[in-house]
Amino acid sequence: VIGMCKLAGGSGDIWDQKPQYTGSTRSWMILSYMTSLSGGWATMATNIPDYTRYLKKPRGIWLQALLVPAVCTFIGVLGIISTSASKVLYGTYIWDPLELASHWDGPGGRAAAFFVGLAWVVAQIGVNVSANVVSFANDLTSLCPRYINIRRGAVVATIIGGWVMVPWKIVYSATSLINFMGALSIFLSPIAAILIADFWVIKRQAIDVPALYRPHARYHYVKGCNWRAAAALLISLGPNLPGLVNTVNPAIDIGGAEKIYDFNYLWGFFSAFVVYIVSSYVFPVPETLIPVTIHDDGNIFVGQHVSEKEIFTQEALPEKQV
Repeated sequence: VIGMCKLAGGSGDIWDQKPQYTGSTRSWMILSYMTSLSGGWATMATNIPDYTRYLKKPRGIWLQALLVPAVCTFIGVLGIISTSASKVLYGTYIWDPLELASHWDGPGGRAAAFFVGLAWVVAQIGVNVSANVVSFANDLTSLCPRYINIRRGAVVATIIGGWVMVPWKIVYSATSLINFMGALSIFLSPIAAILIADFWVIKRQAIDVPALYRPHARYHYVKGCNWRAAAALLISLGPNLPGLVNTVNPAIDIGGAEKIYDFNYLWGFFSAFVVYIVSSYVFPVPETLIPVTIHDDGNIFVGQHVSEKEIFTQEALPEKQV
């Protein structure tokens, strides 16, 4: 960024530009781009327990809650500055770091391009391992423990994310990237909402940990499926699907549904949050509601006090068919 500004004689004219949109159009556009940005963090919003479980103390998350937004905002501003400077040097706004580096043709420029490319590779590996591969591997291990371990799950994630999903087409242009991030939000935001509602509101932070790993324990629900979570997910997805279709094929007119898609993360999160809580209270599953967390089987004794409360063991029967 410093080198770009030095060559361009400043940060460019991006700070002096006049707004091209006004009124409600501008407001909806801001909301749409905020939603796309939320989609970029939707993965971490759902997968962060894969890492926070290793914290020595729960308060460790507060430091990250302060630092992550600040660092990301700072990096975003640097990206805006370098993009603005690229207009002065090359006649067009270049937002892709790799495309920007391809313009550095001199001896010093080629060396700089090499180190920028190397840093980009390291960053992509780090981001994908931390944000995607580990969580995907954990999920596959939980679903198919007989066949999949962490290593095999990581290999499957690499193949799907690196080739099957053709990521080079996703980052082909700013528009395609924004569309992808927006589409990601409609699926991940309700999942995050359901997880939060279930743990903090319905279960009140009390979980039977051993039962989570037993197919016919208290969390079996209906044939292994909690239909309340499925209903909340589907209800939140419905209004956002027309907008997703429109991003794939803009020729399809979806009318006012486009506005809902502009804040798809907010809609997906809050609609799923409310639907799941309401359905869980109207159709409760008593055997899943316990007074305190059970960490292991050794904590369960008939008539004994556990964490200053009594927990009586009883056969956890699957939920009746609804």
